[in-house]
Amino acid sequence: MKIKMFLGEFLKNSGQTGSIIPSSRFLIRKMLPDSLPWNSLQQIAELGPGTGVFTQYLQQKKHPDSRLYLFEKNENFRQFLRQRFPELPVFDEALQLGSVVQETGRPFDLIVSGLPFANFPDELREKLFRAIHDALADDGTFVAFQYTPLLLKKFKNHFLLTDIGYTLLNIPPAWVFRCAKQQATSSSRRQTHS
Repeated sequence: MKIKMFLGEFLKNSGQTGSIIPSSRFLIRKMLPDSLPWNSLQQIAELGPGTGVFTQYLQQKKHPDSRLYLFEKNENFRQFLRQRFPELPVFDEALQLGSVVQETGRPFDLIVSGLPFANFPDELREKLFRAIHDALADDGTFVAFQYTPLLLKKFKNHFLLTDIGYTLLNIPPAWVFRCAKQQATSSSRRQTHS
């Protein structure tokens, strides 16, 4: 059912749906390793959850008291997610990250993204990167997978890149960019450029 749904949405709008099938368990483990401080992640966001493959894993790994928010632009995926995860809030726009931070009074400790940034116009991509950066906790983690390394420089313009991974065991194979928030202090700037 999920594969059929993914393929249908990809054929209708490949600009928003980056793949023809959901992500593999190998990509999930590459994105969300056991080494993440799961017990201290109080607020988590998932951008572009699709049919909820990462969502299910996040539900299993997160602390019972932590909060998970989903941001999905595709209306059919949103309806599916609300049925599959009725306990989770589902927003229709990743640019609403800041609104959730304002409402809860907490930045996000972890932001997980399946958004196909390479498919977006420059202006939208820049807005999304700024929104993600501003909503991320100072010691938080932003992790995103992409099907091309061509956006590496764009990621580096907005975040401190802490790790780059790759997995062939996904269709298509995927790059994983793990990022931290760039700090505005001069010492952080020196570290970033050294």
